[in-house]
Amino acid sequence: MLQARTAAYDLQTLLPMNKSYDHEHHLNQEDVDMANGLVAHIERTRCSRQPKIGDRVVYTSIYGDWYGNAVIEKFEDGECSLCLSPYVPFIWKSPLGIGCSVSGGPFTSVESAELQFVGWTEDCYKDWGHCGACGNGSVTFKARVAQWKYREPNPIYGEELTTETWRKLYLTRREIPNSPYLYHGYGLALRDDAEFKQFVQDFEGRVFRGSCENQLVVWCYRDILQGISQAEWDALTAPVSSRRIYNAQQPVKVVKKHAAHERICYYVQPDFHIENI
Repeated sequence: MLQARTAAYDLQTLLPMNKSYDHEHHLNQEDVDMANGLVAHIERTRCSRQPKIGDRVVYTSIYGDWYGNAVIEKFEDGECSLCLSPYVPFIWKSPLGIGCSVSGGPFTSVESAELQFVGWTEDCYKDWGHCGACGNGSVTFKARVAQWKYREPNPIYGEELTTETWRKLYLTRREIPNSPYLYHGYGLALRDDAEFKQFVQDFEGRVFRGSCENQLVVWCYRDILQGISQAEWDALTAPVSSRRIYNAQQPVKVVKKHAAHERICYYVQPDFHIENI
């Protein structure tokens, strides 16, 4: 059982999360008392042996899609409903803990008994402030809750490949009239098979057949572009290549961080000066 804090906030510490609310409605002691009361109630109703509404879940789908901050929305017939990518949820007191209204998505459900407790975490919740339900009228605060994990069994791409640390791309291989590109995907277009093979090599890709005709699923390193100073560039020992940056080809030094599955292109950051007129 998590020990509840009796006074998590004062006006000064609650303000940074509620500047927009304060600008319009003026954060006051009533809002602070409301937040502290809900924080205390949330935390004293948490348990490491049983998931509760409002707890957080690290969820990985059968397709390797990783969601690090899913929230338990409700329970029904032994299953808990999860919002996998939630906005800050509205909460209220209930006899067994809290109720929760959350938007975002997607939503899914899982047997409560399948969730594994991994520890305690802190996240954001909200309720209406002293002005009641109105535009920009919610007050946001943080509370400590239980964190659980769940991974769908029999992952299609194996245990290692998840979007927690890998990039997943869906590409379609097809010729389109008046297009110079053979491979098409979100944010990526490749001209021919040779260019595709080079991309796979550069980004340590692993290629799988997709779910529809001519579709490929490519798991690969994340593409990171990072500006550094001239001195840092000169001291960096790495292969030199070129890349289009700021609408012009520039030299880059490429470093692969295999543990993090990252391919980093370092370039010299332009030194912008604004002259006084």
